[in-house]
Amino acid sequence: MNNYDKISLFEQLNRNNILELELFYEVLEQCDALKTNYQEYMTTAPINCDEELLRLSSADYDLCCALITMLLREDHFSEGSFVRRLHLGQVEPIIKRIIATEGQTVD
Repeated sequence: MNNYDKISLFEQLNRNNILELELFYEVLEQCDALKTNYQEYMTTAPINCDEELLRLSSADYDLCCALITMLLREDHFSEGSFVRRLHLGQVEPIIKRIIATEGQTVD
């Protein structure tokens, strides 16, 4: 999948105000962006999602993907947390940063 296709999928997540976890997982998997080793990108142990999200402003594409994976995994352990974070506006900036940083990479 090329960068343009990846960016289009991530833009659809934001534009369509999607609240379904499965669709986020699907997009990450389609873009080969699901970081199953997301813990390796984190600086806190145990992982503190709120503290990790503070790193977003300087995050590269891989860290952004790890952050969104982290939030999806958080929901696995604390059901409903991903939708709450969506409503709080904590997911959209990550997706926007993914789009911005993916646009800077070379196919």
